[in-house]
Formats: sequence, C-alpha cells, structure tokens
Amino acid sequence: MFIVAEGPGDLIFLSWLVNPNQDSLDQQVEQAYEELGGEIQSRNAILLCERIYGSVAASPRILQIRQAVLERRGWRVEVPPTCVEGKPFSPSGFAGVHAIVIQPASHPGCPVRYSGKTCGTKIRGNDAEYLYLADVGQLARAPYAGSPAEEARAALALAGRILEQENWSFHEVRRTWFYLDKILDWYGDFNAVRNQAFKQLGLLNGNPLTLVPASTGIQGRNALGGWCTLDLLAMKPVAGRPLEIKRLKNPKQNEATAYGSAFSRGLSIQTATSLYVFVSGTASIDEQGKTVHAGDFERQIQRTLENVEALLQAAGARLEDICQATAFVKNPNDVDRYLRIAGRLGIDEIPAVNTIADVCREDLLYELDATAVLPCSPLSHDSRK
Repeated sequence: MFIVAEGPGDLIFLSWLVNPNQDSLDQQVEQAYEELGGEIQSRNAILLCERIYGSVAASPRILQIRQAVLERRGWRVEVPPTCVEGKPFSPSGFAGVHAIVIQPASHPGCPVRYSGKTCGTKIRGNDAEYLYLADVGQLARAPYAGSPAEEARAALALAGRILEQENWSFHEVRRTWFYLDKILDWYGDFNAVRNQAFKQLGLLNGNPLTLVPASTGIQGRNALGGWCTLDLLAMKPVAGRPLEIKRLKNPKQNEATAYGSAFSRGLSIQTATSLYVFVSGTASIDEQGKTVHAGDFERQIQRTLENVEALLQAAGARLEDICQATAFVKNPNDVDRYLRIAGRLGIDEIPAVNTIADVCREDLLYELDATAVLPCSPLSHDSRK
C-alpha cells in the first residue's frame, strides 16, 4: 500500500507498506519503487530521506531491484538508503519504505559528502532549511571496529563533524533514529555514550526546555554490519521566516532524561504554514519511568497509544494527523494478535511500517514512533525557542 501525506509546507511523507498476505519479494519491491519513483518525479521533488525496512538476508535483492527500477526510470539518487532490520511481518523479507521528499523553492538540493562518500542532503525550502544524514555509523565503523559503545561514540562524533563541516550544529538536530544490534546487551552503555556526547554539546544542561532531539532507539541490524545505525534530521529557519520549536510534555510519562535517556518525548515544529510533530519511540512507560503492564501485550499497546495520543494532543494534533509511523513488536508469535488488536484500536489506519524488533527493555513488548503534519495558523513573528 502506497501512502502520500503532506501539509501545505515543504515536506511530503511517502510510505510503502507491505501487505503481510503477499509473499513475492520481487513484485513487492518493484511496485514500491515504481510508485515511490513516480510520485517523486511527477512532483519534481528532491529525496531527503529514505529508509528501507526488511530482513538483512533480503537486503541485497531489495537494493538490486530498487536500482533496476531507478535506472529504468532514469532517476538518479546520490544518497544511499539506510537499510535496517526491521524484520517484516510478511514472509517475503520486505517490510516497507519510509521516505521524506521536498519540493524546493528556488534552491536545488545539495549532497553532503564526507571523505568522498555521499552521506546526506541539505536543501533550502520555502519554510526552512533541512539537512539529513543517512547511516552515519557505517562511515565511522571502519576506523573504530571496537565495542558497540565505541562505535556509537564514533558515530555521534562523526555526525557532529559533518554538521560542522556544513555550517550546522547538533543544536539544530530535531530528530534522530538509532538502530542498535543486540540492543538489550548494551543499551545502558549506549545511553551513557549519548549522555556524555550531549552534555559536551550543551544539549543536556538540566533545563527541561532544552531542545534535545526526539529519537527512536530500537533493535535493528544494519545490512552493512556493525552495531550502531544513526540517521538524523536537522532544521533551521530561513531568513525572514518563522520557525518555532517546542519540547512536548506528556502528563502520563516523565521525561526520558530523568532516567538517563537523552531524548525528548516529542518535538513540535511550527513553520509559517505547517505544524510538524515528531513523536519519539514510545512504549508502555509511566510517570515514574517504569514499565507498566509487564507481560500483558494488549494493555502495553493500549498504554503506548495513550502516551502517543497525549504527546500529539500537547501539540494540538490527533492520531488522524500521523503521516508516518513505525511499529515494533517484540515477539514474532504476537504478530497475528497484534494485527487483530490494531484493527480494533484503529492503529491499522495509521501509515505504519510493521516490524519485529526488541525494544530497549526486556519487559517491553511493543513500541511505536510517529510523525504528524497538519496546517497551522500563520505565526505573527519570527520566533525560535
């Protein structure tokens, strides 16, 4: 299923979701990229972000078919996609694709390169400037083939250097995605590394209003190997245009920074035309930062959905405004049950790629991240908070 979601602003969210009852990998991937490529070309848009979810074993074939479709269409894409596992619900090995594209103003997109390799895109739109980095971890991996924590530290440091090289900084990063192989073995070490890096950058300074990025941190093997996959999206104002950024509060949860995890529960970003809401990976965690409903899969889904809804409501958005999401189910044996529960709760209406992955705690059975977009009233002044 192909879904196009957009507000009146720069960003367009494209998702291709696999039908779990189909099992032909080649047919699914070809259809996905015919539809994605066709949409992008018809709009003369520029690809900002592309993330492929599927089994590591299927990744070479997925990329081969993707490349064949792009060549047939004459569509040149410089930035390689991020491929993560994301095991699919379907037997094909393919779970889906999330992409973000932008219809630029008068400025074309510019590739971001490091050591001769293209690793991202930056572009100026009508409402804001955008910079996206894809799979920074694979650039840091070769010279730092050590422990998982060392690789994560190297990935964060390298992301900072690339941002600085492009005259950006981590203070302008609004969203991060971390996919960590064997997450349960080293999530504590990962948090310690990220905390240290963010403290050095001034992002963790004790102020609850500090704009720590929204984030997903989930189990995910990289098709290229390694421990840590890092994607990030940065945004900053265009001169003379308003951009207001707020850290969202959820009365049903405490701040992740209170228990040693350096991310915001969510961020809202209001431009002159659109409101974007980035909801971090969210699970069944309460006001004290504790797991609730341990062992009860359905109640964990319900609590997760309540937490997501509370964050959306804090920004004036609703579930119906979600334009892109990823669902993570811990146990493969729960897949059929999840699909039934999702249908009953209306989650099946959300444009979500469904995957099987460990969450960051052994007793968490489900996680959901989301992005919402909706029109907004024009801001009356240039504000950046």
